[in-house]
Amino acid sequence: MKLDLSLDVSWPFLLIAAIVIAVFALRWHRKGSPLRRSLGQPSFITVTIVLLVAAVTLNAATRYMQLYFKKLPLPLAKPVETIPSRLGPWMQVSKDSTLEHEIEEVLGTDKYIFRDYVDSTKVSEKEIAAFEGKSTDERAKLLGEIQRSRPDACIRLAVTYYTGSADTVAHIPDRCYVADGFAPSEYQIVNWEVFPNRPEGQRTIPARLINFEDQVGAGNEFSTRNVSYFFHVNGHYESDPLGVRASLQNLRERYGYYAKVELMTLLREREKAAPVMRGFLTYALPEIEKCLPDWKKATSSEPAR
Repeated sequence: MKLDLSLDVSWPFLLIAAIVIAVFALRWHRKGSPLRRSLGQPSFITVTIVLLVAAVTLNAATRYMQLYFKKLPLPLAKPVETIPSRLGPWMQVSKDSTLEHEIEEVLGTDKYIFRDYVDSTKVSEKEIAAFEGKSTDERAKLLGEIQRSRPDACIRLAVTYYTGSADTVAHIPDRCYVADGFAPSEYQIVNWEVFPNRPEGQRTIPARLINFEDQVGAGNEFSTRNVSYFFHVNGHYESDPLGVRASLQNLRERYGYYAKVELMTLLREREKAAPVMRGFLTYALPEIEKCLPDWKKATSSEPAR
């Protein structure tokens, strides 16, 4: 369990601690305790006075400087489940499902989607229709058949949302895939132009693109996969988890949130995987952004700094 105290909450404890120390010092002094000499020393009295002054002024200074040590949460504009099942030519073939409570606790959020999409320009209507009414296992089998013959026509999307915390970014592929027996063979930072016609704001998205090799099942048809991921944090995009944490720890910001967007394809060559991912994002990212908080609106409603 985390103890998350802002200065608004913790300063009374400093004040109480200083008062308790002063009271006990007075009592020991009057009773002629062996500690009388040490408690009566100017240095001890000075420390007590400093604690009292700090307790009284610390919260006032924090308010005056408008520093926020505890981030307030920002709710999603819309649930991530409302991201369309059709994104341009890409059609969702998996079923949205809820993770078990224990897994959600490990994930650290209950706001997420994990989906598989196929490209309808490369997969026939008959093949897509075959997914209708099928169970999760049956859908996975049908998807596997398409992935074997047309890996460029399949992509896995994961969106997870976190808010109100300034903790280390958790569950990035760099760690999770390695824990599952995969080793990164290639690593690249890319900048994809996803919003070429956007009049303002970021047009390119910085992302991490990693090629993983399965160390356990090396050589099988699904042993190689390319993964990309990036974050939308406090109104802008980041590829570096440390950049996300720096944004969340900005003491001048009242709110804090980030969404992790992750893509995976079984294409073996990174040069082939990158354009497929970028093309998918041109359709997916505008819809994802509709679910995210309006950062400008949230920050414009804050008190003037």
